[in-house]
Amino acid sequence: MSTASGPSNGQQATLRDKLAQWKTGVSTKLDPLKERFVETTNKVIGIHDLVQEQRSDIRELGEKLALINEHVLSPGHLSPNSDVDEPTMKLLHELINAAGDVDAFLKSLWPPAKRRHTFVESEELSKLHKKLDSIVSQLALSHTVGTGVRVEGIVIRVDRLEREAAGSLAGHVPEDLLLAEIPPAPVVFHGRDDLVESIVELVCRSETCRIPLLGPGGIGKTSIAATVIHNRRVKAKYGRRTLFVSCEGLVTAEGILNALAACLHVSSGSDVRRAVWTWLLSQGCILLVLDNLETAWDSPDKVNVEQLLGKLAELSSLSLLVTMRGAVRPAGVDWAEACAEPLTPISLDAARQLWMSIARRHDQNLDRLLNRLDGLPLALTLMAHQGQLLSPTNLLEAYDSERTALVETDGGGRLTSLDVSIRLSINSHTMSQHPNAAELLSVLCLLPEGVTISDLPKILPTLKGARKGVLALVAVALAINGNGRLRALSPIRDFVMQHLPPGGITLRELRAHYMLLADEAKKVGTDECSKAITLLSAEFGNINSVLRHCWKDASYRTDVDALRLATDRLWAFSHFTSFGDCLPLLEDAMQALESMGRHQAAAQYTLAIGIVLSLSQYMPALEVLRAAKGKFEVIGDRLGAANCMRSIGNALRMLRRYDDSLSNLEQAKAEFETIGERLGAAKCMQSIGNTLRMLNRYDDALSNLEQAKAEFETIGNRLGAARCMPDIGDTLGMLNRDDDALYILEQAKAEFETIGDRLHAAHCTRSIGETLRMLHRFDDALSNLEQARSDFELIADQLGIASCGRSLGYLAGTQGDFERAKLHFRQSLAIYEEIGISSRTEECRGVLQKLEFVTF
Repeated sequence: MSTASGPSNGQQATLRDKLAQWKTGVSTKLDPLKERFVETTNKVIGIHDLVQEQRSDIRELGEKLALINEHVLSPGHLSPNSDVDEPTMKLLHELINAAGDVDAFLKSLWPPAKRRHTFVESEELSKLHKKLDSIVSQLALSHTVGTGVRVEGIVIRVDRLEREAAGSLAGHVPEDLLLAEIPPAPVVFHGRDDLVESIVELVCRSETCRIPLLGPGGIGKTSIAATVIHNRRVKAKYGRRTLFVSCEGLVTAEGILNALAACLHVSSGSDVRRAVWTWLLSQGCILLVLDNLETAWDSPDKVNVEQLLGKLAELSSLSLLVTMRGAVRPAGVDWAEACAEPLTPISLDAARQLWMSIARRHDQNLDRLLNRLDGLPLALTLMAHQGQLLSPTNLLEAYDSERTALVETDGGGRLTSLDVSIRLSINSHTMSQHPNAAELLSVLCLLPEGVTISDLPKILPTLKGARKGVLALVAVALAINGNGRLRALSPIRDFVMQHLPPGGITLRELRAHYMLLADEAKKVGTDECSKAITLLSAEFGNINSVLRHCWKDASYRTDVDALRLATDRLWAFSHFTSFGDCLPLLEDAMQALESMGRHQAAAQYTLAIGIVLSLSQYMPALEVLRAAKGKFEVIGDRLGAANCMRSIGNALRMLRRYDDSLSNLEQAKAEFETIGERLGAAKCMQSIGNTLRMLNRYDDALSNLEQAKAEFETIGNRLGAARCMPDIGDTLGMLNRDDDALYILEQAKAEFETIGDRLHAAHCTRSIGETLRMLHRFDDALSNLEQARSDFELIADQLGIASCGRSLGYLAGTQGDFERAKLHFRQSLAIYEEIGISSRTEECRGVLQKLEFVTF
């Protein structure tokens, strides 16, 4: 340690002179706080007498206090006549209190007979040094932020006191110091167990390792690092030789080194590198964690940062773990292959576990809410805290209006606000070096399915430097490159659409490209159907998103007819394949057209909305369809009104109101025939046949269905004819003509598979299974019913899933497996109750009651 006494006579005189000079500027009576500061300064000067004979660490305490006091008296910091702002007031209070604590501590050491136990004394001395170091940091920070100039004089002067101690530092670091800054292990942690275990294996083996944790902000990098650090095996190996350094806000290699020095209690200054290396080389195995390294690495000092990492990686006793935003690993280090790729979002199952650990409440919309947050742990955690007060349904509604602003807790810092986390990436150095990256990001955020990088020049021909922009977005993890497609996570998309929405020529090019893609839907039902379905399935979310944006933004409705055509084709594809959700798009289009005074077009979209709802929500569908019929009647559109009547008839059939259903279907058929619309009349015949089958009028049903099929074939409607076939097969089965039924159902399934109609192919598979059950071919029946259920699950058809479960329940009961029968009926009952099909609900309940008492 330095042998210089603490405040030296020269320095003591300097402090007296500074106080005298400071007081000459007093023009009015000092306020009470500044009076206390003068008293404190005199006390600091008097401390000299108390430390003359003390050991070096006590003399250094006095020296450090004097330097702080001298700096506050310096011009440009505290004026005796100016008002004291809040930060300076806080600093003065801390200085006054610290001086009092130092004075009391020093007086407690004299006379020697009154000295306390050495351990207590050492502990208090350490606390006082840390308190003064904190004040030094605040002084440096206030000058950096307030003036834009980095003031280091006081830091360097204080550092000089301990420079000579660098070589023997290891023996003087308090045992509990190194773990003091390590973050606690997260209380709620799901979905990363395998990754944590693999990292623990790496850091606990005999060889050292270099581990990067990369990914977007909020993906959970720091939480993983903290979980690893607190692992029992890691703590047993490294003990107090675990170093955690937060690099947030650091922009140079020197800053990282100084932060590491502070962690080790090494003074910064000209010899800081040697002092740090001396300590690191004097220890056994060390685990060094550099958290949030991206601000220093993604900066003009990138080369020096990589050199520093390379030097650290060369230390044979040091394992290195870094966390940083982005997808690019720093050069110069042989990083572990097992952790080389950026972190991906957690699974839906892990998201549910996280949610329930925090919110402990859920409803039927929980999965929809979790999907909106796209597996981003920070977003999930912050939203789950909101979930302690509000239901997922309420939060989903709020999120639609408030977006990422809702995903925060008090404080608004990087780890308490998703907005802040995303802004840090957008404002990064890499993004500033690629001006087109932000424009590309705004466009990308309209594409939930992402885009192949090779397609970008074709989609956005006028955007220059698109590939460099892609690299920038991936580098800072605002976009991820997975399965050959570039995409942004949902919370990032929501933030960008709210704060940096797309516009100009790039948006016009995007609109033109995806409207052209929607034109592929006209191939559905033809021999080119399979290729079109593959393309549209991959791009459905993007087309849907772009069209919705155009309907909501009036400035991009330049060609409404073209926009309507693209919308019609996308919803026809969705209705045909049971793929995707077009309901929001149809609602946006309907509202936009109403506002434009295009009432006939708005009525057509009202009808389309009713048809979509009639797939599962029968009562709401009935209301919408009747409203649409009223609109068509007001404007005198007989064809539109007749289409509504037919759809109303179908909805009434699903509600078991068969007489009302038949009445509407027969009226609609008559109207279609009057106006010469053969296709509409054929569709009515098919619906009438299905309704008659529900009334057990099987011969009449079969006659109508066969007539409908013949009419579809006459007018060249292949799809309509195919869709009559499974209805005919089901009716034949009710007439106990099972072999005939099986034959036509297999023909129908093959036809649907040829033209790409997945929904009706699944219905055929289920009907085949039912028919095989009636033929007592139970193994074949089971195989078909399970396949049908799997197919319905793939297209998310809840009614189909329930129907298969019901059939599987009957099959299990027939075979005497009553427990499995109960399971199937309970699962189907839950779906029927949710959808609101009372007849099936009552049937399942009745069967379940019988299963308690009787056998099949």
